[in-house]
Formats: sequence, C-alpha cells, structure tokens
Amino acid sequence: MSGSIGARKRAWLYGWLYSQQDAIVFADPTMLLVHSPLLTSATWDALRSQLEAAGWRVAVLDLRPLVETPSFHTAVCTAAANVTHGAPTVVVGHSRAGAYLPGIADAVGSDQLDVVFMDARLPHPGTSWVGSLPPERATWLREMAVSGRLPTWDTWFPADSLADVLPDPEQRRQVLHGLPELSWQVVSEVLPTPGKAWDSARHIYLQLSAAYQSTAEQAEERGYRVRSLDANHLAMVTQPAMVMDLLLSALQP
Repeated sequence: MSGSIGARKRAWLYGWLYSQQDAIVFADPTMLLVHSPLLTSATWDALRSQLEAAGWRVAVLDLRPLVETPSFHTAVCTAAANVTHGAPTVVVGHSRAGAYLPGIADAVGSDQLDVVFMDARLPHPGTSWVGSLPPERATWLREMAVSGRLPTWDTWFPADSLADVLPDPEQRRQVLHGLPELSWQVVSEVLPTPGKAWDSARHIYLQLSAAYQSTAEQAEERGYRVRSLDANHLAMVTQPAMVMDLLLSALQP
C-alpha cells in the first residue's frame, strides 16, 4: 500500500511541476505508451493499470493497423499526435518502438517532454531498421522474410525461450495473440532527421534485460539518463509494479 501511495504522489508532483513551468494545467499527468511494431498494445495492459491507479492519464497507441501504410514512420507520428487530448508530458517506447520516438516527440509538439526508451533500440535517423543492423543480423532478417513479409515475432525464437520470459500461460497467450507480420517496407524505410522538440526533450533509458546492456551504455554516452532493472525484456507484463517504480523514479526532476 505504501508503495502505491508513493507512486501516486510522484505522479502528482511530476504533473504539477510541468503545469507550473508551462502554465498548462493537465487534468492528470499524461503518458503515451508506444509498443514495438513486432508486438501489440497488450504489452502495456498491466503497466497501464498500475499507472492509472497511481494517478496518470495514459494513452496507448495501436500500431497494428499502420503496418501496411506507405510510410509507417509518418503513420505512427500522425497517430501519436491524434491519440491524446493535449500534449503528453511523457512518451514511452518499448523495444523496436525506440526508433520512432524522435518523430513522435516532434509530432506531439510538447514544449516540456520526457522521452523514455524502455529496453528499446536507439534512434537511427538517416538509415533504416535493416540498415542499422550488423551485416550478419541484417542477412538473418532478410533470409527470414517470406514474400516480402517478416513472420510473427513469436516464431523467431524457440518456444521455451518465450516461456522463460512469459512463464504464465494466460499472460503469454494475451501478449502473443494477434501479432502482426510486418511488411518489408517497414523494415527498409529510412527514418528522417528529428526536429526541435526531440532535441529539447529529456531523454531517458530504462534497461530491463541483460540483452540491452550495451544499448543502455550507448544511451548513457549520448547523455541519456539511464536506470536499470534486473528483469527481462517484457518485465512491464510480468513485473508491472517494479517497472512503474523504475519509470517514475527516472522521471523525477
């Protein structure tokens, strides 16, 4: 109970500070959650409930309808700009959503914004998803594509490895249900150079798994605020209270 109260106070204080700095009063501190294009918005369900109980107003993008658009990046940014009532104070992206966070930051147009990379890839403006990969990884991805599409993410790994990350069968079913097959145009789209809103935002990196340690180190070298949790890539599903505490502590002024 005391942890929940503490989280609620932190969320309220953070929203109050923003309203004082900008003379914009939000009904609640506002957070936009962006899932990996390889997954679905179900990855945020548990964390969203925790955040809303702590006093946050939360908006969640659903990227699945956008994967067939001519420019996935443009569609994601447009959706982000339209999904919230008033500019969010925080944008959080998980995994492969990280590459789209600079564009989203510019699209939502907030003067005071925290951009949070949650076990996420760092931005790679001027190149594509596949172009940002090491050569052997890029070759692996190309060889996996069938008729111009990537198979669903859950087929990329042995089944037992996903059971390790999502040990609860019902959680695993919910998270893996309805995963998209990505068009190769999503993977090959070159991302643009970000604008002023991204440049002026505060950049935060939350490392959830050992696999993203080197990425977290790169983020720190770029000047991001970095916080870590000894968990796994989908800890916001399996340990949402711990992830919320990590997130809210990283958002402290």
